[in-house]
Amino acid sequence: MKLEDIKKEMPKTPEMIHNRIQDEIKRQMENEQIAVFQTPNAKKTKWSRAHVAAVAAVCILGVSTSVYAGSKWYAMHLEKQGTYQVATKISANEQSKMTAIPDEIPDVKIQAGYLPDEMEEVEEGKFSNLETPYQGGFSMSLMLLDKQDFESVLTDNHVVESEERNFGKYEGVYLRYQDLEQSGSYNQRIYLMCPDEYRMAVIYVGDDMSKEEAVKFAENISLVKTDKMVATKDMYSWSDFVSAEPEADTREMVTSVSSDELKLWKTGEEFKISPDVSAEDENGNSIESADVSVKVDSVQISDDLSLLDENKIPEEWKKAVGEDGKLVENQLSYIKTGDGVEALDEVVKTENVKQKLVFVTATYKNNSEVTLNHILYLGNLMLLKSKGDTYQLYIENEQSGDNYDCIHSSSVAKAFEMDYYSVQEAYGNGGNYISSLKSGECVQIEMAWIVDENQLSNMYLNLSGNGSSSEFVDSTLETGIVDIRQ
Repeated sequence: MKLEDIKKEMPKTPEMIHNRIQDEIKRQMENEQIAVFQTPNAKKTKWSRAHVAAVAAVCILGVSTSVYAGSKWYAMHLEKQGTYQVATKISANEQSKMTAIPDEIPDVKIQAGYLPDEMEEVEEGKFSNLETPYQGGFSMSLMLLDKQDFESVLTDNHVVESEERNFGKYEGVYLRYQDLEQSGSYNQRIYLMCPDEYRMAVIYVGDDMSKEEAVKFAENISLVKTDKMVATKDMYSWSDFVSAEPEADTREMVTSVSSDELKLWKTGEEFKISPDVSAEDENGNSIESADVSVKVDSVQISDDLSLLDENKIPEEWKKAVGEDGKLVENQLSYIKTGDGVEALDEVVKTENVKQKLVFVTATYKNNSEVTLNHILYLGNLMLLKSKGDTYQLYIENEQSGDNYDCIHSSSVAKAFEMDYYSVQEAYGNGGNYISSLKSGECVQIEMAWIVDENQLSNMYLNLSGNGSSSEFVDSTLETGIVDIRQ
C-alpha cells in the first residue's frame, strides 16, 4: 500500500472528539500552557488534518504523544501452523491505526552495544569474526514499519524453536531453524519491532552463535538517528519483505556437454585463456580480453597442508587438520528432505571418506605487446563423470538416490573454488590478481583445494576467465579445461 492510499483511508474524526480537540486546544492556548521552542535549523513539516487530529486525540486521551511510541500500541505474535511451521504477525490497536506515517522520517544507523569477543563490524550491519568476515556472526537489515504490515503474515518453515520475547526496549520474535550442516550458515533469526524509529529489523544469526549470544546482541542494539531524512514512500517495508517471492532463475544451467564440445588440455600444454581476461594497461585503461596464456606445470597430492605457505592457509582449512597433522575424514550425510511443516530433513545414513590436498603450480604468460597490470586469474575444480560421449558435472548436494534427495558434507575446507593461491595483490575483491607482467613475461602461481579421496579420478581444472565450477559457460568451452585426474 502506498502512502497516498494510507492517507485516503484515514477515518474521519467523530464530531464529539472533534469538539473536545477544539476545546482543549483553545483552553491550552488561553492558559499559555504550551511553550514552543524554535530549534536551530528546524524544518517545518506540513501535516495532514487527519495527522493533526490523531495526535491531538492522543493528547486528550492521555497516552503517548509520540506517533509510533509505546510498545502497548504494537505487538508481535507467533502462531503455530504446523509442527515446524510458524506464522509471525504484527498487531496494532485502533489508536495506532489512526496514526498517519510521516512523508519523511529520520535515517538511522545500527549501533551494537554488545559483541562477542573477537567480533567487529566488518561492514554496515554485518558483524563477524575478522578471521572469517563473510561467515556467521550477525547480519542486520532494516525496513519500514508501515500500515500494510498489520495485515501481513510471515510464514517460516523448518523451525525447531520459536519464542515471543522482549529484547531490551524492543519487542520481537526469536526463531531457530533446522541446521544439519553447521557450516557458517544463518540458522537463527530475530524479528525486532522498533516502532519509535518506524522500523522493523531482521537479525540473521550464524550457527557459530548461541541463542544466548543472539539474545544479548539484540537486547543491546540501538538505532541512532542521523541528520539525514528519508522518504517513506521509497522505503522497503516489512510487508514488502513478507510478500517477496524468491527470484526464479530462468536461465538454464548447462551441467553436461558432449565430448566434441569440450577442449581438454594436459599438464604441460600451454593454451590461451579466452575471451574474458580482465587487466589494465599502464595508463589504467581497462582491458577485458587481455592476451594471456597459461599451462599447468605440476599436480601434487598430499594428506596434510605442508606444501602450503603457512601465512596464506585459510583459517577454515586449519580446522580440517587433526592432532596428527593429517587432514581429517569428511563425513557425508545422505538426506531425505522434509516439507518443513510436518516433517524435517532426515539423515538416513552417513559415510566417512578420506580427504586429500590437491596442489597445482601453473605458469601465466603475457603474450601482448604492452605491460599488463592487475590481471585477474581464477582456478576452480570441476568434477566430471564421463558417460559415453558426454561429460556430466558432479555436484554433491544435488545427488539423489533410492532413499535420499541430497548429500551434505561436514568438512569446512571442502570447496572447488580457489581458496588458496600464492600470488596476491591488495586490489579488487579477493586479491587474486597478478600485479604486473611485462610483454613476454611469466609468473608461476600455486593453487590448492581439498577434495574427497574418491573424487581424485574426476578432477578437471578450469582456468578460464569465468572460472566456473558448477556449470559449463561459453568461456569455459572456448578456453577448455585441464585434465588433472589422479
